[in-house]
Amino acid sequence: MPLAAPMQDLLLPLHSLLRWVALLDVAAAAILCAVALRSLPEWRPVHKVAALVGVIAMDLQLVIGAALWLRSPLVQVARANMGAAMKEPVLRFYAVEHAAMMVLAVIAVHVGYAMAKRAADGAKAHKAVAVGYGLAVVLLLAGIPWPMRAGIGRAWLAF
Repeated sequence: MPLAAPMQDLLLPLHSLLRWVALLDVAAAAILCAVALRSLPEWRPVHKVAALVGVIAMDLQLVIGAALWLRSPLVQVARANMGAAMKEPVLRFYAVEHAAMMVLAVIAVHVGYAMAKRAADGAKAHKAVAVGYGLAVVLLLAGIPWPMRAGIGRAWLAF
């Protein structure tokens, strides 16, 4: 059952816009903490806020993405016959690859943030965020349906 037009019209643009917030903040937090790892041994409020905003943005993306995934006509077609869907690149991407990479990115951010909160010192906190969020950035870049990707690409902003 496809999303009702008003819900689809709200969620897809929101998901599209929030991807930039999530990607930019997670990347910024990873870079900020990687730089701080070398030059600033203290875990400062700016580091904590950048990391926390990344967690919040990723969690919002996960919730919105899950709602879209559950109701997506493409994913419903794929779930009806997963064997055939695995042979079709567009169905496989939206039903499995995109969802799996994004869930793994959310997990990487949560693990990095949790380890930073429990770290004994600032250097360990910086390292946890730099590694966890850095991994998340790689997964995000690989899993986003960029406009230049043949068949699966979406607009830079889906409005």
